Amino acid sequence: MFRKQMKSRLGLIGAVVIAAAVAVSAQGRGGGAWTTVGGDAQRTSFVRADPKISLAAMQSPGFQFLWKRKLDNDRLTQPLLLPNIIAYKGFKALAFVGSASGQVYSIDYDLNRMFWQQKLATSAPKAAACSSGLPVLTKSTPLTPPVGRGGGGGGGRGRGATGPQIANGRGGNDNVFAISTGGMVHVMNPQIGTDQVPPVKLLPPNANVAGSILVDTTLYAATTGNCSGVPNGVWSVDLASEAKAVQSYDTKGATIAGTVPPAFGTDGTLYIATGAGKSEVANAVVSLDQKTLTQKDWFATTTPFTSNPVVFQYKNKDLIVAANKDGRLYVLDSASLGGTDHKTPLHKSSQVSAALEDPSGLASWLDSAGTRWIVASVGGPLQAETKVAMANGTVTAGTLVAFTVVDQNDAPTLQPQWTSRDLASPVTPVVVNGVVFALASGEAKGRGRASNAVLYALDAATGKELWTSGTTITSPVRGVGPSAGDSQVYVAASDGTLYVFGMPMER
Repeated sequence: MFRKQMKSRLGLIGAVVIAAAVAVSAQGRGGGAWTTVGGDAQRTSFVRADPKISLAAMQSPGFQFLWKRKLDNDRLTQPLLLPNIIAYKGFKALAFVGSASGQVYSIDYDLNRMFWQQKLATSAPKAAACSSGLPVLTKSTPLTPPVGRGGGGGGGRGRGATGPQIANGRGGNDNVFAISTGGMVHVMNPQIGTDQVPPVKLLPPNANVAGSILVDTTLYAATTGNCSGVPNGVWSVDLASEAKAVQSYDTKGATIAGTVPPAFGTDGTLYIATGAGKSEVANAVVSLDQKTLTQKDWFATTTPFTSNPVVFQYKNKDLIVAANKDGRLYVLDSASLGGTDHKTPLHKSSQVSAALEDPSGLASWLDSAGTRWIVASVGGPLQAETKVAMANGTVTAGTLVAFTVVDQNDAPTLQPQWTSRDLASPVTPVVVNGVVFALASGEAKGRGRASNAVLYALDAATGKELWTSGTTITSPVRGVGPSAGDSQVYVAASDGTLYVFGMPMER
């Protein structure tokens, strides 16, 4: 009897200790996960709260270069972050990155140690020239981001990261979902990188996959460039279903714009933007049904769109913003994208650039006063038509242009607020708790020689420079914006090196 009582008490004590350890681990640095490229289903690149990164914290020393790791000799994907997992090696905080050699890496980012790496067995033997050649990674993402702490990875409407599990609960929704260049979906165990279930067919081999996301149990991906004969469009498969039937939407040749399509509205509607083509939905923003991928509505103009849409709530309705080659940003109402003629936007901005480059990166955030902001990456100088309240130096190579959403004549309009310092080929920035992290990629893009990438921290209200990485990054970045979470910012350089900046962890 005594032994049984002691065993029971010890078991109870052990459970309490484990629960306490989980609670401590769950705090970590306190930041949120980055579950998909663009940070959330609306593709806003916005980390809503962080306990260490803030405007005040950036005014004093602290934010710094933490570490780098050479992973490959070629391009990398935008890192995804899993801040808290109870692994077989204890509590871990992991970053997941894919490379052009078909590898997926898991890195313990607290210790800068390789946790595991796996080569996707279904990668095409040789990547097509029109394909990025990269595996496409995502994790389970809630339909809407959580309110309050964190930047994704839990809560929100819909089931998202807390919803039904794939692969019989093994690994739960911490799984990594990777699309190989062979068109197969791998459900990867976050503990060791092995397949949880047999790979699932989604696409023909060597498609050019522009972006992917998993919402509930359905994985969505967009293809563009008519690469290897694969139609441009959106594809989906319910990974929890028995049939694993693939749904698709064909743009009839129109290219799909941006680096992270599709984007989701808060009601589950999908949005894509398209470029040139001969179909009805060329040069358009198109909405699709979440379950069937059938077309719901569209807005079309005469010039190609160059960014994927970002979606946000404004006065209890979803608004959509996308950048166009005419150098303007278009604001659309989800209830009727282009009016009865499919050609009437709610608003279009002044011309900010002679031609917004492809892809132009957009980010969006809500400040502490409840004001909605949009920021666009622009190549070349600002056009004279756009007058900003605050300019942060002469712009020749490129800049970020920030707008606030303001009602004018009962319609939401974009009001220019600031431009950043001069930036060489800026990519989509990331916004953390009042700080904009802008990345000058250094890509040549037809404007001379490439240069090393530089990361800048800017005041989100004024565009004023707060911090710079200087000469730390020793190569350009090719079209991949930074990701952020857990008080850190990640940059994937084109020479296969991963750089991490942030607030050092207290030990």
